[in-house]
Amino acid sequence: MAGKRLARAAALAAACAALGAAAADDAARWYLQVDNDSFFDTDRWYTSGLRIGRVAPRGDHDDEWGVLQEIYTPEAKFDNPVDRPPAARLLVTYARHERLPGDWRTYEVDVGVTGPSALGEQAQRIAHSVVSAPHEDWAAQRGDQLDGDIACARTLALPARALGLRFAAHYGALAGNQLAFVHGGLEVRYGHGAALDLFSPVMRYAATPPLTRERPGGSWSVFAGATARAVLVNHLLDFQDGSTAAALERKDVVGRFVLGGAWTYRAASLSFALVQETKEFVGQHRNHDFGSVTLHIPF
Repeated sequence: MAGKRLARAAALAAACAALGAAAADDAARWYLQVDNDSFFDTDRWYTSGLRIGRVAPRGDHDDEWGVLQEIYTPEAKFDNPVDRPPAARLLVTYARHERLPGDWRTYEVDVGVTGPSALGEQAQRIAHSVVSAPHEDWAAQRGDQLDGDIACARTLALPARALGLRFAAHYGALAGNQLAFVHGGLEVRYGHGAALDLFSPVMRYAATPPLTRERPGGSWSVFAGATARAVLVNHLLDFQDGSTAAALERKDVVGRFVLGGAWTYRAASLSFALVQETKEFVGQHRNHDFGSVTLHIPF
């Protein structure tokens, strides 16, 4: 019980601090990132991700405060002998973004809770009231646990160019008590204007806000990429204490393949990606697909 109270108190304190910091700056802008597997008419594994961020310029860098919820569930449409338990994370996030020509560095700290207080079951119930889906049983979800991590991500524009294509490398690490991994990947883009620099968070595994500066006219880009993460810790695969389900064995390396596009008009921007991810645990019956949308409209 003490651990649960600590997790809830930490999440509440971090949320209050974030709201206070965000409200103090009228120059900041908001953006929304939504990940969901409904793009592929599935309901399994990484089923939903929602990030709301507020980014403010601070001289040579940008500060970002936000809230992140991630929801993971077992397969809803078919019974499988081996499957993951339901899990959810609810985190308050702070990120520092340093952008130089051809070099984008992000340093992020997340604090919150994983377990029932992350409101995964409630969020899924609201979503399923709009989009019809099979009922999910959350009984195997672990109790509340403190969830915290530190992440760093770097995006480097590569000097090689051919046929109008631009290449970028993404790499970084996340170290936390529930998740820990290192990652690296390559991306190729084609297009026109500022949208060539509108990178997707599914390649960076970190807060990835749109560009905050005004841009004349419109621009667009399409992109493809591949990345892999070496997983060191993944307690989101753990079942509730006392569960009779067999413990899952995580995969040490998980690959990700991405196709997408981006569009900007003045300060507004939209980035969309389709993702296929290789198996995350032993016994997973197939690869997983989901879509990701990042939207920024100034207001």
